Amino acid sequence: MTSTSIDLTTIRPMEAADIDAVHGLSVEVRWPHRPDDWRLVHAVGHGLVAADEGGRVMGSAMWWPFGEGLATIGMVIVSPRLQGKGTGRRLMREIFAAAGSRTIRLVATAAGQRLYESEGFRATGTITQYQGTASVEGLPKDARARPAGAQDRAAIERLDREATGGDRSHMLAALAGVGKVVVIEEGGTVTGFAVCRAFGRGHVVGPIIAASAEDAAALAAPFVREHAGAFLRIDTPQTAGAMIDFIEGTGLQQVDRVVQMTRGAAPASGPAKVFGLTNQALG
Repeated sequence: MTSTSIDLTTIRPMEAADIDAVHGLSVEVRWPHRPDDWRLVHAVGHGLVAADEGGRVMGSAMWWPFGEGLATIGMVIVSPRLQGKGTGRRLMREIFAAAGSRTIRLVATAAGQRLYESEGFRATGTITQYQGTASVEGLPKDARARPAGAQDRAAIERLDREATGGDRSHMLAALAGVGKVVVIEEGGTVTGFAVCRAFGRGHVVGPIIAASAEDAAALAAPFVREHAGAFLRIDTPQTAGAMIDFIEGTGLQQVDRVVQMTRGAAPASGPAKVFGLTNQALG
């Protein structure tokens, strides 16, 4: 049986009414995203869809501005029935134009890396995906993390800016609305935070922002305890050290590693660092 060739006729802004259709695309390529996961990323960003002559959504791409200097790109999907026709490149170039002079970050599969390199991106790191059934066996007894309160919002936003180089305050507010947030303090000053929310097959811990791997592990630990015996996911730019030891000690397994890519100058960051991503699209 041969596949039917489909021609693209329209690229237009993604609307809330497209969520079912783009969720269908992610199911088609075996991504774990639920409709609610799509609704969240759509609520905090901007998207495009590619439609065929009958108006059917056959491709998607999204971008998220984090202040005037930084943006991320993700949720780039082209139906296998429309691949090989340059649709992905057309979607990306429209997003590049919308993002303007911002530095852009994304993660790329091996298949997509060459496309992004041809558009001026360079590899700047890796993201490792860990997931599986969480276990508390051998979990460190570091109980410094506490639930975040309204009084912590400014500190959380400041730490996130330090770690990412962008202003993600609108995204952080949305995450707080759908998940749980914990913080740790040093001398009365909040020095790290983490978020856990429902995602895909279970829950995801991220972002995790901290000054050290030990602090990052202490932030993630309450969520591992809460979801022991259930499906949990952490995506991390770390490749070795205390955070990796912690993740692997919880029973989560490495299932994938993708390339982090950047176009433009990397924004200044630190001393807080990213130990866990919100997801691979949002960073």
